[in-house]
Amino acid sequence: MEKVIVFGHGRYYKSKKKSIEEKYQVCAFLDNLVKSGEVQYDGDIPIYNPLDLDKELGCPILIMSVNFYEMCKQLIELGVHEKSILFAINLHPYWNEMERILSEKQYDIKVKEKKVVLENKESIYSLECEEDYKVIARQLIKDDDPYISYIAEMPLKPVSRRWGLERGKAVDRYYIEKFLEQNKASITGEVMEIAENTYTYMFGENVSKAYALHVNGWGEGCIKGNLESGEGIIAESVDCLICTQTMEFIFDCKSVVDNIYRLLRKNGTALITVAGIRNLSLYDYYNWGEYWRFTAQSLRKLFLERFDEKKVDVFSYGNIKTTFAMLYGVCQEEMQESDFEYNDEQFPLILAVKVIK
Repeated sequence: MEKVIVFGHGRYYKSKKKSIEEKYQVCAFLDNLVKSGEVQYDGDIPIYNPLDLDKELGCPILIMSVNFYEMCKQLIELGVHEKSILFAINLHPYWNEMERILSEKQYDIKVKEKKVVLENKESIYSLECEEDYKVIARQLIKDDDPYISYIAEMPLKPVSRRWGLERGKAVDRYYIEKFLEQNKASITGEVMEIAENTYTYMFGENVSKAYALHVNGWGEGCIKGNLESGEGIIAESVDCLICTQTMEFIFDCKSVVDNIYRLLRKNGTALITVAGIRNLSLYDYYNWGEYWRFTAQSLRKLFLERFDEKKVDVFSYGNIKTTFAMLYGVCQEEMQESDFEYNDEQFPLILAVKVIK
């Protein structure tokens, strides 16, 4: 196995560590943060400042950073032979989409005549500075993905400010209803829903009583109540609470969690959904306020303050396409079923939590 010195051992190195260890034997690290004349260690492997580099070590140096240009120029100025400078850009896993495209197009980064170049069998680019690489990156990615041009040319205003409701159902409702469908066995006994009973009747099984909790008491059979203040909340009065897209409009979320706990009977279940990445509802914003967007971490942490860890399950729904569609005002009927199959944790359109008392 070929020996190698690794220049850089931060997050970038750790992301490719497995691939490196399968191909190379790492004998030392270089790091500009280590003072010249000192030696630190990563396990048994020494870490040196590049100024202390022994030119006679006889093994190549593998640059492990997205800022490879400056590191490469530093090695050249230190007198490292160009054939001894390697780049980890084509090693799995790819750090970003640019690395994937370069690998697919069989580009390599090399040093030729003390210049950094990017080349394959058809093209060669000479990089005079870091910005040159970014210019090439923009062009290669634009050639690879036509949607960049579509986005660059799209209008500044959405097709709908009401999530496409004038044409169909909002995109986020797909995930909300999927979550409730998957947990419909919990919608049983005495069930309370916020504002109306739509989902209670749509998904409920063996519902003995259906209540609707509304802050103003609007609607037939509604109970006037407030999840923030606790008004109208009767302790241990329901077997199930359905609370969809409500917590983002309440400032004191901790009080909401406390009142949900108080409302549920022992072994009762609350099914809750909240907004992740989503545009504001200006009607709500100007009438009573819209305060929050959630992540899976924030939602879990909120409910763990009151509920047992084993009885809190958090779910994340959405991907870049469905999230963008929601923001732009595309309705659910204009999407394809397959658009909803993939959930990307980096783009949570909707978060959901199931808690049991």
